[in-house]
Amino acid sequence: MPQNQTDPDVQKRIEQYSRQLLDAYRQRTENPTPLTPSPPSPLPTTPTVDAAWLEENFPLPNVERDRAAIAVAAPQPPSEPSAPSPDTEQTPDGEAPNIGESPYVGYLRVFVFTGQTAEPLQDASVTVTRRQGEQEILFASAVTDGDGFTPVIPLPSVDPLLTMQPGSVAPYVAYDIRVSVPGFQTTLYENVPVYGNNYVTQSAAMLPLIPGQDPDAVRIFRSGAPTNL
Repeated sequence: MPQNQTDPDVQKRIEQYSRQLLDAYRQRTENPTPLTPSPPSPLPTTPTVDAAWLEENFPLPNVERDRAAIAVAAPQPPSEPSAPSPDTEQTPDGEAPNIGESPYVGYLRVFVFTGQTAEPLQDASVTVTRRQGEQEILFASAVTDGDGFTPVIPLPSVDPLLTMQPGSVAPYVAYDIRVSVPGFQTTLYENVPVYGNNYVTQSAAMLPLIPGQDPDAVRIFRSGAPTNL
């Protein structure tokens, strides 16, 4: 058989197969098979819960019970701001020099560490004082632990609501914190504000004494009162 010529039988079969494909395409186009939607999935059933078990494990709110529990766990000071005591005089910077028998307490913690390597210093001596008139009154003394922290020190303060009332009365009480460690310069932080019902952590970076330096010299840092925005 010469090249590029097709066997008549093969050519006939090809034409017949093409006509069958064309007939099948026309039939499918003229009579499409309708789509049958799948049945919907059944809705999940809600498990039943025993009402007694639910009440025992998740009791309904009880306002009176909760208020009593909160009052016992954390008693709060009176909600109304207290007026300054008669013996309290205001200094030019607004600080009350005599806190008297204040029912409000602030909380102070001191963290002592090396100023060069930021390593905690254990057994650092910390004293908290406050000057009232001509006297310097000692309020607390503590020693740092292995992490460089003192225990939390409660200190008398003033009504925290005073922070919402602009005026001449400072809404905090300022204390002086002295930190001393053998081999380091003694450091004094003056006028550290302590607010009522709040915690404050004072960081103390200690510098080692250098040869020939006066061991009685004190590094002094003075804290300023918050300014109005």
